[in-house]
Amino acid sequence: MNHQVGNRLQRVEALAVAPDMRGRVTLVTGASDGVGRSVAVQLAATGAVTLIAARNRAKGERVRDEIVRTTGNKEVHVVDLDLADLASVRQAAATVLERWDRLDLLLCVAGYAGRGTRTETADGFETTFGVNHLGHALLARLLTDRLRDGAPSRIVLVTSEAHRRAKGGLDFDDLMMAQGKFHPLLAYNRSKLANVLYARELARRLAGSGVDVSAAHPGGVDTPMMQSMFDRPVLRHLYPLFRQGLISPDEAATGLLRVALDSTLTGRTGLYYERGQLAEPGAVALDNDAARRLWSVTEELIGLDTADR
Repeated sequence: MNHQVGNRLQRVEALAVAPDMRGRVTLVTGASDGVGRSVAVQLAATGAVTLIAARNRAKGERVRDEIVRTTGNKEVHVVDLDLADLASVRQAAATVLERWDRLDLLLCVAGYAGRGTRTETADGFETTFGVNHLGHALLARLLTDRLRDGAPSRIVLVTSEAHRRAKGGLDFDDLMMAQGKFHPLLAYNRSKLANVLYARELARRLAGSGVDVSAAHPGGVDTPMMQSMFDRPVLRHLYPLFRQGLISPDEAATGLLRVALDSTLTGRTGLYYERGQLAEPGAVALDNDAARRLWSVTEELIGLDTADR
């Protein structure tokens, strides 16, 4: 057995709250690398039907084959998904709805951190906001009815404690940060704040439906995306020191799976977690008016119509 995968299996075996998930259908974004990959391995080890949403089909298939080989769970499938393209998000949702008649868990793990230059998604949105918030928001909305039909079910939006550093909250006059100098770290912080606000509002709107919604910070994790945030020459030499305070993707996945699977959390919706434990989000994430405004703006940006609702 691959040593790294073996460690992931040991972690899920040690997760006392993990239920027998055989027959349950789970969808994980960002599952071909980093924390998402560790989450997918541990979910498959519980017996869950594990859908790997991946932008790179070939990479996703390699991960799928590895998971099947090491867990013995043959119900691991790749779903094509590019969160930077809303047409791809719609097609991914359509694939899930067509191929599986239930969905028990949507775990939105994929993330993006820019490296200096402002870029845009296929739909013209600033990439950090488009991938981290808008793509996941559309995916969740298109799959909500299926999650509701199979309730109790859960949606977990992976965020970051970096949301606390989005000073002043979201700038609704410039959500795409097209005005003035672009600051990639601020863009990331605001996108993570959007995750927490959106989770709160989605939970409010789904109250009583049996679909629990949470925002969860997995901790500071040693992943390629984290390393990319130190990619500038002036910062690169700092990463080895910074890395000492990070946790592994496997440890991060274990915390996320507690939020996703612990039966004692059923019915506890709209909450924020850090490393699997209930926590108080930053004050900017407790603004209910901002959460409602973000919902309305998001609905317009992702182009939902009556048929989608």
